[in-house]
Amino acid sequence: MEQPLDTADLVRATLYLGYGLMNQGNFNAAEPELRRALHLYVELADHQGQRDSLNVLGIVKARRGRPVEALKLFLQVRHLSVTLENVEGEANALLNIGATYSTMSDHPNALHYHFMALALSRQHALLSVERRALNNLSVSYNEMGGYDDALEAAVACLKVVQAEDDPMLDAMALRNAGCAHFGLKQFPEAQTMYLKTYVLVEQVGDQAEISSLGLLLGRVAQQQGHREKARHLFERSLKLCQKIGDEQGQTKSLLRLGELLGESGEVEDALGVFHLARALAEQGQLRDKLCEIDLALSRLYRQAGRYQEALTHIEQHLQLNGELFNAASDQRLQSLRVQFDLEQAEQERQAVQHLNAKLEETNRDLRTAQAQTAKLLKRLEQHANEDALTELPNRRAFDLALSGLLPDQQLGIVVCDIDHFKAVNDRFSHLIGDEVLRQVGALLKSQLRRRDLLARYGGEEFVLLMTDANSSIALSVCERLRRTIEEYDWPTVCPELSLTISLGAAVARLEPTTLSAQDVIQAADDALYAAKNAGRNRVEVRQIAPSAR
Repeated sequence: MEQPLDTADLVRATLYLGYGLMNQGNFNAAEPELRRALHLYVELADHQGQRDSLNVLGIVKARRGRPVEALKLFLQVRHLSVTLENVEGEANALLNIGATYSTMSDHPNALHYHFMALALSRQHALLSVERRALNNLSVSYNEMGGYDDALEAAVACLKVVQAEDDPMLDAMALRNAGCAHFGLKQFPEAQTMYLKTYVLVEQVGDQAEISSLGLLLGRVAQQQGHREKARHLFERSLKLCQKIGDEQGQTKSLLRLGELLGESGEVEDALGVFHLARALAEQGQLRDKLCEIDLALSRLYRQAGRYQEALTHIEQHLQLNGELFNAASDQRLQSLRVQFDLEQAEQERQAVQHLNAKLEETNRDLRTAQAQTAKLLKRLEQHANEDALTELPNRRAFDLALSGLLPDQQLGIVVCDIDHFKAVNDRFSHLIGDEVLRQVGALLKSQLRRRDLLARYGGEEFVLLMTDANSSIALSVCERLRRTIEEYDWPTVCPELSLTISLGAAVARLEPTTLSAQDVIQAADDALYAAKNAGRNRVEVRQIAPSAR
């Protein structure tokens, strides 16, 4: 680029520079170069160059934690590939779309696009794409906890023989196999796979991947009781992330290091590391990591007997967890709208091309598209307001219901919390914990009036809105719910399992200036704490009035 170049050579060099910076993990520097390359390719009317620039820019967006933006770019890549009749480009775009959905924990959509790419690659004998598809399937299965399927897909990828060696594809497959072995608690096998991956990645020079592998090897060492080795690996990953300016990688490294120090009894050092990680996460707006760090800080402060600080961080964790839950629903809604908007734009473009000859047909297609839009948006709205695990309304739906209450509405709000739910997860596994949440939701719902609204508020907490309810009705309903959970045959879910809930209820008539629905929720939450403090498996009811505020 320092030489006098014509526009075609300059734009190609700019694209390659952005690609190289991305592979070094320097995403902040890569993005402006890629945008410059895209702008120049648009000026040159070079569709292939536009496709390539959009593709790399989408990868950068995905790695920087902006999945909706990445999804929009990859969908454009797919459309350009179809226009150019580039089957391999279309298959790769499908893979990137699937990988983006995977980062959003939308595993059904992720698997759908990966299998589409796999079918296309086998249909056209695209061996490198077939290997990428198998790799991506392995990643999705690992994230879903399907470790046997993940291992099978990774091994299948390694068995595909292609004409040219591709060390990064081999590295990805070995890493995925390592993650599957780790999930299956086969730690020596996981270490072997990670070390093989490390050798290949070092040859390529992908610094961000080298740092990530250091964390994986450190986790294996930690599980095997080699704490000094794990600490060395975590610290080395941290230094590498600092060198390349990878804030997300630094945060992950500090989080792992803090957990290790906490396990080793080095509480003060661990607290210092966690607070440094928290500052980085706040700076980088990494809310998911902030949520994880606050939970770790709460546990560590409680271990140190510093209960006020433990309470502060667990409250911050719970607030962030609720925000992330709602943000994930909104983000999924945005991603589907992006996909629909782009597909709709493509339909309209094709319709314009044939407008003179097929005007009536075009109008019919547009009416159909509008009906599909309404149907899709209705379905998306339903998904955005539903808790995926229990199929109950979520917190977002509950808040919408509160906003629709009359200013002088008589109501009761009940907050229900499963007693000792953490012990259920710890003793019986998170899978059993999830089944408990589903069953509790179903049991509570079965005991309510048709007009009552039950929602999962977050974690092991459920909330109930009853209109036209007084203290007597609230107490009667709560006791029925409490007995239903206590008397249910929980060993049918898991042997030796027993379960109770505590409930806090508040009853009031709203008043526009002195008493809001949020005040009633707070009173119900206070009643729940009273029930917990009184020994759990109890009901506490509060009658409040506007003048009590």
